[in-house]
Amino acid sequence: MNINIKSSILKTASRLLCEQVTNGNCLMDTKVRDNGNIIEWHLANGDVIEVINNVDYSTGLALTPSTSICHWRDGDCLSEQMFINDQPTY
Repeated sequence: MNINIKSSILKTASRLLCEQVTNGNCLMDTKVRDNGNIIEWHLANGDVIEVINNVDYSTGLALTPSTSICHWRDGDCLSEQMFINDQPTY
């Protein structure tokens, strides 16, 4: 399966993952979903780091080329970074 997320965005998400591992958390599982539009990294403490290409599921096409990086814990989003046209939004 291909990963359909831009390398620059994956690099940003990888930094977040490396920060967690450096702080003593362990990577337990990696999942690629939705034809490569979603990557999930599952950590030992139950956290999930998720990278999502946002698409309109009725057509399968992106309405606005955007990608989100979310850090989840117990169903709550601890942090989210959004990229539109590969540029971070603040």
